[in-house]
Amino acid sequence: MAGAVVWRIARRPFALDRLGQGARDSGGRWNHLGTAVIYAGGTIAIAALEKFVQLAGITPPDLVLVRLELPAKHSAETPGLAQLPRGWDLVPATPASMDFGTAWARELRSLILHVPSALVPEERNAVINPAHREFVAVQMVIEREFRYDDRMYRPRHP
Repeated sequence: MAGAVVWRIARRPFALDRLGQGARDSGGRWNHLGTAVIYAGGTIAIAALEKFVQLAGITPPDLVLVRLELPAKHSAETPGLAQLPRGWDLVPATPASMDFGTAWARELRSLILHVPSALVPEERNAVINPAHREFVAVQMVIEREFRYDDRMYRPRHP
């Protein structure tokens, strides 16, 4: 039985990656290079926004929307803002936020680390640990092709 659902936008060849290779190979806000995690958004909107800022105006034609169904009973950590390292939301990401997430992942403390989005702190992202024992119950499904509306690329004139 599925529990919560989180979302990601990914290129089709990597959409169903269950190893966290992308984040492992490039690092991210909540993980150092070499630590495998899977990033997802609590909503489709925040997942789309997070992906959009990573694309730097170059959108691959093979993006898809992926639904990740979490087990009905799963472990999760949801640190409050006061528990996060200072500068967690800076751009570029700081070693402090990477240390925080990497320690969580390596210690296998939970399946999910719910963290605020650096773009919209009221929104939550899910950092998923593919090495955690509960991960075998996570289901990944490609929902559909994903395209950004052309208006997101148009320059605005006053």
